[in-house]
Amino acid sequence: MRLTQRIGLIMALSGFVGLNAQAWQNDEELGVLAIGYVVSDIEASEKFYTEIVGMVPAGQFRLDEQWSKEAGAANNKPFTVKMFKMKDRPSATILKLAYFDKTKKQKGKKGIDVSSGVNYLTFSYQSLTPVLERIEKAGIEIVGDVKRDNYRIIFIRDPDGTYVELIERAG
Repeated sequence: MRLTQRIGLIMALSGFVGLNAQAWQNDEELGVLAIGYVVSDIEASEKFYTEIVGMVPAGQFRLDEQWSKEAGAANNKPFTVKMFKMKDRPSATILKLAYFDKTKKQKGKKGIDVSSGVNYLTFSYQSLTPVLERIEKAGIEIVGDVKRDNYRIIFIRDPDGTYVELIERAG
């Protein structure tokens, strides 16, 4: 084994400085590396994104007060991030669910046009049939259902009220 391979193996085994190294893409594969999303209830959100949307866990990490202070984005508060992917591929975009000790749930939005910011997430499927079965079994309200010749789009909401767009494309 060459030295560079050994170093790579050591980095992968050590968790790449506390992060799951296999969750991160290399520079040649990057599109959108990750979407960071703060949730009010990590258990409910994790269940929704794995059991309903169908994502798979891709690692987690915790950031302390010092990191938060240096980053300047979380008011010096420590937080934890759980990462998820739709497919276990290096090029898959990571959804990072960040959670703090106390995060208020936003008031329910009456549509994606109400305010600026991230108002919906989009996921693509070969077939919506198994997803619709999971949605029905969980008792989740379908907010919208658009059927056209070459696609179908379902809108639901996650536990924090963010719209989730689920797309099935024909042929």
